[in-house]
Amino acid sequence: MVGKRICLFFAVLGVSAMYSSVFALNSTEIEAVLAARHKSKARLTTGDKVVIETFVRSGLQELLLEEDPWEAVSIRVAIVAQRGGSELSPYSAAFIEAAATNLKTTIEDAGRLQDADRRRRTLLNLLIIAAELESTEMADIGLGMLASPDAATQYWAVKTVASPAIAAQLKSPITGDEDLTRRIVGELDKAVGRRVAPEGMRIVVEFADAVDTPEARALVLKIADLRMSLYEKWTVKYELMDTILLSALGRQIMSETAEPKRVTACRKFGQLYSYVIERFILGGKVLSAGQKQQVASVIAEVENTIVGKLLAQSRVRLKKAIESAKLSTLESARKLLLGSPRQAGSLPVKLKFDYGKTAAGTTAKAPKSLKPPPLPPPTNEQGSPAP
Repeated sequence: MVGKRICLFFAVLGVSAMYSSVFALNSTEIEAVLAARHKSKARLTTGDKVVIETFVRSGLQELLLEEDPWEAVSIRVAIVAQRGGSELSPYSAAFIEAAATNLKTTIEDAGRLQDADRRRRTLLNLLIIAAELESTEMADIGLGMLASPDAATQYWAVKTVASPAIAAQLKSPITGDEDLTRRIVGELDKAVGRRVAPEGMRIVVEFADAVDTPEARALVLKIADLRMSLYEKWTVKYELMDTILLSALGRQIMSETAEPKRVTACRKFGQLYSYVIERFILGGKVLSAGQKQQVASVIAEVENTIVGKLLAQSRVRLKKAIESAKLSTLESARKLLLGSPRQAGSLPVKLKFDYGKTAAGTTAKAPKSLKPPPLPPPTNEQGSPAP
């Protein structure tokens, strides 16, 4: 279900080779420079730089002027194809520099297009170019569009500033940039506070986990709080991303040296994981088969990987309970692992944490319980909502 939604959502602007038909952009000269310079990492001549600059500038202008949506996609694909792969070389550096400069001015021009649909489509194509070039030089472009109310634009803006390639560049001893890292994390934090779709949220979590700064760790905790609130309301979507989120929380627990921060990460891990398990137990009448499969996958994978590492032992108890189709067995396993009102679970005991205080002021040995889901409205014989 999620895969279909993502495909439908981004298909028009994510297609590449399918629509690489004939277009006006001439790539003969730059292909020659690419073949001669990129793999050999040879220094560029002045003429080479002129060819790169001319190709990028003319390509972006072609895209700006193109009215046919599919031809615009073809031009976009043709431009990115001449980037020359992800290897760092004088050629790729020159290409990125030319793209960064010309994209900014072309985006300004696209913002003045009169037709709203064409303006949105052109801006999105330009943003996708920035994202697919995978360079910190494109950060300003992505950051400038993070606040867009358009879901597709926000998704590609997130990819522009938070892809695995960007995280690697920011962590590299050669290309690392602490100030830019802090700025990106700060803007992602603002975007998360406004709202980011689950597909984009997953990218944010992976990025924050990868750069692993204090601000990035705080962002992961914030996202955990947001996800837990969605579980409580039974409005959560794309449960698979919680494997990524719980894994990030688990790595925080294992690496955090400040005790208060470690305990905070433990509590959020325990509470979120408990909600995931309870969603499976309580959601039988409201979850689709696909959703149940997603939740079961999260439970089993997190138990097998992160929980196993935290407890320093192999874990399959929750997985076996799911396979047995006995919800009471799964509930018992949840309590044994995470805690019940009367007894601390094996994970809190091992990691030396609790869940704060109860309403009565005593130590909370168990995570909060998830309330049952609201039942769907009754229907008449025709399947329509009853009056």
